[in-house]
Amino acid sequence: MSLRAKIMLSITIVALVVAAAMVATQYYLRKKQLLEEFQFFVRSVAGTASLSLNGSEIMAIHSNDDVQTPAFQRARTFLEQVRMINNLSEQEIYILRPTRPDSFETEFVVMLQEKTFVGDRYTIPEPCREHFSATWRYRRPHSTGIYTDEHGTWISGYAPVLDEQRNVVAIVEVDAEISKFLAKLRKDLGTTSAIALDAFVIAMIPGLLLARNLSRGIQKLVDGIKRFQSGEHGVRVTVNSRDEVQKVADAFNDMALSLKEKLALLPFVSRLTAEAVRRSHSDPSWLTGAEHDVVVLFADLRGFTRFSEQRQAKDLVGELNRLLGLQAEVVISAGGDVDKFVGDAIMAIFMDQADGPQKAFTCGKEMLKRVHQVTTEHNWPLALGVGIHSGRVVVGSIGSEIRRDFTAIGHTVNLASRLCDKAEGWQILVSEDFRKSLPEQDRDAFVKTEPIQFKNIERFVPTYIYSCGKCEVTGRVLSLVGASVASA
Repeated sequence: MSLRAKIMLSITIVALVVAAAMVATQYYLRKKQLLEEFQFFVRSVAGTASLSLNGSEIMAIHSNDDVQTPAFQRARTFLEQVRMINNLSEQEIYILRPTRPDSFETEFVVMLQEKTFVGDRYTIPEPCREHFSATWRYRRPHSTGIYTDEHGTWISGYAPVLDEQRNVVAIVEVDAEISKFLAKLRKDLGTTSAIALDAFVIAMIPGLLLARNLSRGIQKLVDGIKRFQSGEHGVRVTVNSRDEVQKVADAFNDMALSLKEKLALLPFVSRLTAEAVRRSHSDPSWLTGAEHDVVVLFADLRGFTRFSEQRQAKDLVGELNRLLGLQAEVVISAGGDVDKFVGDAIMAIFMDQADGPQKAFTCGKEMLKRVHQVTTEHNWPLALGVGIHSGRVVVGSIGSEIRRDFTAIGHTVNLASRLCDKAEGWQILVSEDFRKSLPEQDRDAFVKTEPIQFKNIERFVPTYIYSCGKCEVTGRVLSLVGASVASA
């Protein structure tokens, strides 16, 4: 689910809960209010009617034989007027009288139906007895709550009919059938629901705008991150929401700029350095220094000093970068790592690899081939010399707090550099230790030379020159030694 959908769902749920709470609260309050209104209505109608009735005349009515008497007719005519004024039905207003004191067994005295039933008995329902009794005892109107009997669901009001001595002689009962109450409540509920729906719709508008703006801002951030991942390191995300999303976008822009600057430095850092930094998070020794078995390869251009004196600076840098670049490609393809460039020379390392010597040898041959192709194509008076040695080195972070290199140091590195210095153009000069580490078929490609005395190394070092029946560089049968170019 998208963030916009989640926001809208959350806002919808909150708005619905608020609307439902509003409707429920209004329903409860309105129900209570309507109940009070209906109670007041039946109580006041009964009370008003009772004040105008003559108690002495009511006491004279005992049976259907009395329905033609003036007393009955006057009482009935008055009740009819009250009924019509208050929009009551015939069975909703009548006069009752207990059959004996403190009894809930009553008899009808006056009613409005065409067929009279004076004297018929009626038992006050259980929910109404307290109110009926209070009306009789305290001589003032009372009303019931909602109750149900065999005739339906009602709200009733009672009022006392008094004689000249102010004694209660009968009770006027006014009923309101609950359907009127419910109809009014449903109408009010419909009005409240309509208002709540309008409020819900209005509340959703700012929610929609908020969700849209928030999701747009975040989508811009997602797009920016994807573009950065795809290599567009100059990407910037513009969000003008003036909120936390804009702050995140600004932070992303700052981070992207910082990373762009750091990524621009990656070509100046060897893969070995990057790997060491990554591994140092779990193993600090990768930066502090550790011994490793490596194969070290140095390659140096012969004749470059004289060549550089004849070139423009801009052209020289481009031509050198091309030659060093193709050598670096060969190193990476062979599984090694370019440790550094020193002028027109390159230092490569094959570390902790069982087949490192064979990879280094293959790398050296390919470097000779590729450099020869380019120099021949452009008629540049250059040649390449390669030196390779294998052994133990110390690999670590070398330098100061201001400037450091992650590199390999030790005798193995020094000897590989000396071998490269002694190698003539289009030669690979290796140590005996390196040659022994190669497979047998590769050893036979080397020709033994006289042991060499290197600077700062006391003993003579047995060395071997790469030689073969068919030169892989020129494609002609020749002696590499005889075809070499003088060292720069």
